[in-house]
Amino acid sequence: MGVRRALYSDYLASLSQARNAFRSLARNLEATAPERELIARDSFAPCYGMRYQMSITASKEVFEASEIAFKRLRNVRDLAAAGTLAGDEAYSGGRAEYEDALSQLRSAMRRDLGSDQASA
Repeated sequence: MGVRRALYSDYLASLSQARNAFRSLARNLEATAPERELIARDSFAPCYGMRYQMSITASKEVFEASEIAFKRLRNVRDLAAAGTLAGDEAYSGGRAEYEDALSQLRSAMRRDLGSDQASA
């Protein structure tokens, strides 16, 4: 259980760091197209290694939820890389889809770790 707890924490941190980079990028009015692409790709790269660890360590429910969150965040990355700004409806919609998937992932993680059970 300790291994999963650490992995889940690390995975959430990795997603959060990437998401914060995309937020900054979506507010950056001065980055060139090549700079945007590079920043977006570099910011998301660490998530791939964590994704593979999740695929072999997480419970089935958590892994499935993690894949959805990963893909939704990848969509946000693609929007930020393409120059979509934070105020754009496409970006805010993509962000909302990711936030929903992230919420589902955290719930699945808590269930798997037994963290959502009320104390007796």
